[in-house]
Amino acid sequence: MADPLYRDPAAPVAARVRDLLARMTLTEKVGQVNQRMYGWHAYERTPSGYRLTEAFRTEVAAFDGMGALYGLQRADPWSGVTAETGIGAADGARVSDTVQRHVVENTRLGIPVLMVEEMPHGHQALDGTLLPVNLAVGATWNPELYEEAVALAAAELRARGGHVALVSALDLVRDPRWGRTEECFGEDPYLAARFTEALVRGAQGRPAERIAPDRAAVVLKHFAGQGATVGGRNSAATELGIRELHEIHLEAALAGVRAGAAGVMAAYNEFDGLPCAASHELLTGILREKWGFDGVVMADGLALDRLVRLAGDPVAAAATALSAGCDLSLWDACFPRLAEAIDRGLVEERALDAAVGRVLALKFRLGLFEQPYTGERPAVAGLRELSRRLARESVTLLAHDGTT
Repeated sequence: MADPLYRDPAAPVAARVRDLLARMTLTEKVGQVNQRMYGWHAYERTPSGYRLTEAFRTEVAAFDGMGALYGLQRADPWSGVTAETGIGAADGARVSDTVQRHVVENTRLGIPVLMVEEMPHGHQALDGTLLPVNLAVGATWNPELYEEAVALAAAELRARGGHVALVSALDLVRDPRWGRTEECFGEDPYLAARFTEALVRGAQGRPAERIAPDRAAVVLKHFAGQGATVGGRNSAATELGIRELHEIHLEAALAGVRAGAAGVMAAYNEFDGLPCAASHELLTGILREKWGFDGVVMADGLALDRLVRLAGDPVAAAATALSAGCDLSLWDACFPRLAEAIDRGLVEERALDAAVGRVLALKFRLGLFEQPYTGERPAVAGLRELSRRLARESVTLLAHDGTT
């Protein structure tokens, strides 16, 4: 018996997506747009190595698959993962492959899971090579050097089993009290746009249907205007007019989309009382219809749960986000209930199909159906030297002539 079309690497991505979608149950579709598990809850470190947790196995079984797993290798005070409990560079690919093998071999359709990792300035993991923060990178005014460094950072992430890099790029410094200003390239939209282009080209390569095994898909954060929240508070409301939004806060996003970014992340903040994750005008009207973006829109962490107050209940909140243009959740409890939203007539299944299709397309572009496992790869060389060069070029000397 011949393999199904979606298994044919020579077939166009769109045809493979259609074939696979036609074979999926509603439960399997909902599973593909969910990323509700923290990756560090998927494994336990043991005296002899690592083992998968029962919580992870239960999550995979609940939807007969898993769309994405966030932060398998993340280690920092926020996650609580330490050198004693986390995954080092020597074990990253092996643990990632163990996770992937369980998903591929224990689900009906064997759809690989996306391994999503934070890469704010290098892979946010034990033994990850650090680059200067974005604010320092912007001070270099050297996007070509940054592109070269990001290419190696993406290669390092892929060598450890990651597929998708979450990278801040779209926010602008508008209030120094905001605690995430170091994630911005600066206050200038032109500067941010040029470095966002360099980021996408470096991590993903030049626009192409396939993303190479030594490159990573990029999800650009945050769409949009999060740096302009009132009072310098994170994820608060904004007071932006249409002109300021388009001329300042959307410039970097447009540059990233034109460079071929695989995804964007809907921000926490609100415009006129409507959160970005619920804004059809922003996520569909501007992003998809006006700009022609066909990649994945990921919600920020727990952002969809915040829509419950707006929508009335978690099921309606899930329908609101899907209808607005969100494709993939992040840790929330709403998106797993999309089947209920469809049963209640709050959203049509074709809207879910469109979101699932975009997630599947990314998996095909990454070559995960043909090569789901990372295996042994040589260490990435040269990234530390590029990081030093970026750091040196970021140094800015200020002179005071004493006249003012």
